[in-house]
Amino acid sequence: MIENPRVSLFNRNGILYVQFYIEGKLKQKSLKKPYTKENVKFAKKHIVPQLERKILSGEYKQLNKKAKEFEYYASIYLRQKENLKSYDEYKNIVVNQLFPLFKHKKVNEITKGEIKEWIDKRLQEISPKRMRNILNILIAILDIAIEYEHIKTNPAKNIKLPSHKTIREMKPFTEEEVKLLIKNAEGQFKNYLAVAFYTGMRPGEIIALTLSDINLDEMYINVNKRVRKGKTDTPKTKNSVRKVPILKSLVPYIEDLIKKAKEKQTFNLFTTKTGKRYYSSDKLHKEWYSLLEKCKFKKRVMYNTRHTFATLAIKRGVPIFNVSQILGHRNTQETLETYAKFINNEHLNIRRDIDLFTDTSTDSHSKQA
Repeated sequence: MIENPRVSLFNRNGILYVQFYIEGKLKQKSLKKPYTKENVKFAKKHIVPQLERKILSGEYKQLNKKAKEFEYYASIYLRQKENLKSYDEYKNIVVNQLFPLFKHKKVNEITKGEIKEWIDKRLQEISPKRMRNILNILIAILDIAIEYEHIKTNPAKNIKLPSHKTIREMKPFTEEEVKLLIKNAEGQFKNYLAVAFYTGMRPGEIIALTLSDINLDEMYINVNKRVRKGKTDTPKTKNSVRKVPILKSLVPYIEDLIKKAKEKQTFNLFTTKTGKRYYSSDKLHKEWYSLLEKCKFKKRVMYNTRHTFATLAIKRGVPIFNVSQILGHRNTQETLETYAKFINNEHLNIRRDIDLFTDTSTDSHSKQA
């Protein structure tokens, strides 16, 4: 017997439903979308044709018996990631990004058109790079359903995203702007900014600093941890574990941090008003944006303190190899690629009296002799 799907759409209490026949029996399912012209148009274009194909091919009957809700496969995926350092990040994406739309949907009911529509909306708020990370996790979860033979194809695959567009544009501050920001900052945040601008350390690395990380005798900071989402772990990469030189201009701020930490009887250099370590560097954003407004600067992300250190250090003649090590980059190539547009003409600042064909060290030795 060849099925006649007779797929149609209808409104039930303002919610869009689809109805169809399987073996002569009427089936009705909510599409979990408001009954609007846009959603009806979308369903007619994407959902109805796909459902009709599955019914006519017999695929619907076979898969519907096996297929489970998206949450089932997502839980399997998360169990596979439990021992990874980045587990919390995976869980955050699954719970906060994917569950709102897919959690209680059976995997065989998730369509490519539905995913594409969701992606287009999310791209209005996040970067293509971030969207790609989320999409890759969705693909991996649906691949588990394929391995269980609960669906035949992965609707999340082969979806094109626009090329990466940096939302947080790199905008280093000038020397005068840095001085103005530090001057107008208050309390502990003044010390935070000084450390950020004079070391190029990442925000999470700075708020993780303890008394034992400071060596004023040899003038360096030991960077071996970071605070991220309430947890203290190792820095971003292997190269991020490093020693950062303490410039003389930074010493007064470091000394003030040490003094206040000892007064509070804590090992942490940066703490909240209640004396606890920061849950995340995001907690500093309110002070940061208030300070920018106070100094009449346009809105810029706080991470530009790191970019400011890098560009000014290179302009001051600090060798690129040293800058790369201070920043904790993998190699000088990463540093050059990141800051190339800010140092394009720095080669024009070399001394013009250099004689490339005279060994000045030999001349000096002969003169001494």
